[in-house]
Amino acid sequence: MTRPGNRPPSASEQQLAASLAGAVDLSGLKQRAEARRDRPTPGRGPGDDGGAAPGQGTASVEVDEASFEQEVLVRSTQVPVIVELLSRRAPTPLTARLAALAEESGGQWVHAVVDVDAAPTIAQAFQARAVPTVIAVAAGRPLADFEGEQPEDALRQWLDAVLRATEGKLSGPGDADDAAPAEEAPDPERDAAEEALAAGDLELAGERFGALVQARPGEHSLVEALRYVEAAHRISTEADPGEGAVPSALRAADRALVAGEYEAAFAGLVDAVRVSSGEDRGTLRARLLELLEALPVDDPRVLDARRNLASALY
Repeated sequence: MTRPGNRPPSASEQQLAASLAGAVDLSGLKQRAEARRDRPTPGRGPGDDGGAAPGQGTASVEVDEASFEQEVLVRSTQVPVIVELLSRRAPTPLTARLAALAEESGGQWVHAVVDVDAAPTIAQAFQARAVPTVIAVAAGRPLADFEGEQPEDALRQWLDAVLRATEGKLSGPGDADDAAPAEEAPDPERDAAEEALAAGDLELAGERFGALVQARPGEHSLVEALRYVEAAHRISTEADPGEGAVPSALRAADRALVAGEYEAAFAGLVDAVRVSSGEDRGTLRARLLELLEALPVDDPRVLDARRNLASALY
């Protein structure tokens, strides 16, 4: 992490933005995201707005996995969104300081609060190593970041640098109607697949997502959903995976993938490949390559896993 200051987005930051979108996409299939949004969330951030629509002038909002796309990715096309990763179990003065500065800014930027205990997927996607961590996001991309408490004058300098770097590059604050995303076109096939998943019918969901993947090879989010459903189905139907290193590694990888712990899923299979041979090695390798499809091909976690697999094989 960098200390407060300004720098253009690097290639690694652009990769991080892509992996973030993928992680949120995977854990936020429309049915599950809507269900979470329908439930009231206690302990909202400053102003207790409950996550107002972009453009309504809310200085600080509390963000979770269901609202991340709207409150951070979409809103950051208008103004910079300063994401603060924190733990409610260990509050710090930084939260109130940023909230006050956001209010003072008059809508030039938005303060988005993420409790890493409630939304660990977001923290993992940002690859946060500590809390508090603060990341400036503009046009859906991380621009600058820092860890730990900062005095107010340093925060002001950092925020000024972010605003200068994004000046003239974003649409600017508007009313809620301007900021609302276009309504999605009806997609009955995908809706049917997601309804099966929401109902817990993993076999039917797998069939429907599989048919969609075949019909729409360019939509990676469908592959993500299919790999998730397949792993969850294997977990639910394998009463006894059997003894031995190979069944245990396969089962552990499925559980990790369903939990969103991609690195653990990939690393466990690579380690098993390293100590196996013959048919066992082929089985483990094939499962790893299958699970890697749950993330985009250029995701850093996928690239690392492929390098580690090559090392394990040769």
